[in-house]
Amino acid sequence: MNKLERSHKVLLFLASVIVKSFLMSIVSSYVFCGSISPYVLFFHCINNVPFVGGSIAAVAISGAIFGYYITKLRSFDSIFPNLMMGDFMVTAMYFGASFSATSFIVSKVMFWLFGVWILGMLLAPFNKDRTILKKVTEYGSLVALGALLTAHFIPYFEEFQSSYTVGMMVTSILSLFGAGRDK
Repeated sequence: MNKLERSHKVLLFLASVIVKSFLMSIVSSYVFCGSISPYVLFFHCINNVPFVGGSIAAVAISGAIFGYYITKLRSFDSIFPNLMMGDFMVTAMYFGASFSATSFIVSKVMFWLFGVWILGMLLAPFNKDRTILKKVTEYGSLVALGALLTAHFIPYFEEFQSSYTVGMMVTSILSLFGAGRDK
């Protein structure tokens, strides 16, 4: 497999951080203003704009610092494409759920963006061998995360939200861990 050039890795990671920053803008505006509408944020909740901006900046800065090391470390060279694929899939799932079930997903997205995302990537280079366990971990956790996100739309399961949070955090870490394998 051809290795990605460093500039391409930087662009991929930058795209990931931009999407995560936009995801954080949705989540933090809901937390601080009770709505994801920009009109509410800028005209009815103007006092909380610095908090929303600070939350977005925290994700962008932590992603930039982390991305700087990810793109430079050689241990990520062989697994970087798989790692970014898993990262984009998890991000897309959280991103989609943030528009349709913002109130349910807010706490989970905040936990994920402030540490779990980075923790999953840091664990990825361990045991880079192409094993069936890594494949099952990656794809099984993506399916599990999708199922847990889907369960939020079923009213019967609303009382189990705290267990969903733990499950979503674990599957988010495992999907990135499982993506860390050589092709």
